[in-house]
Amino acid sequence: MISRKLFENACHFAQQYGVLFTPDEFNIISAHTRHEILPPHTVIMEQGKAVNTLYFLNSGIARLYRIEKGVDHTLGIVSTNYFLSTPLYLQSGQLSTCALESLTEIDVLVWDKENALSLKRAIPRMYDLELAIMDRLLAWLQDNQIDAICMTAEERYKKIMETQPEVIRQVPLKYIASLLAIHQDSLSRIRKTLGQKQD
Repeated sequence: MISRKLFENACHFAQQYGVLFTPDEFNIISAHTRHEILPPHTVIMEQGKAVNTLYFLNSGIARLYRIEKGVDHTLGIVSTNYFLSTPLYLQSGQLSTCALESLTEIDVLVWDKENALSLKRAIPRMYDLELAIMDRLLAWLQDNQIDAICMTAEERYKKIMETQPEVIRQVPLKYIASLLAIHQDSLSRIRKTLGQKQD
């Protein structure tokens, strides 16, 4: 059985939405969960393929991306304690429109499709957690869309500096430039303006 300490971040996420599990329910969850440490550049969700695994990011950095007409577009960079992939894809069997990969070593809790569906059958309040995950995802998508329309690339970069400083320190500039939808040279100029070291 997985140590309760490894669930601290996931439990904190659930508690933010008023989802609390009893000790017996926690034991069931633990029995259906795997814990893994994955190396950098591990693809954990593939574009164009069915999603069969749900992950919760305890630590590390991952990126959401899409290959379109041969071009790699970074759609998001996740460095906070959050679920990677979505229960919606897991349950529906839909093919994923994008992919996920680790950019650093990541510490994750893992549920395959069978275990995730078993938990929903065994613990009714898992439906509440699923709604919480989808609510957070929709908020994230909306924030990204608003930022892309209303903020300049420099303003968005400053926001990453403030909210995800570990991304600035650890993620290659090509991915950050892609996320901001600018050329890497433009990002270098922004960094120079802000007095940051050029790589």
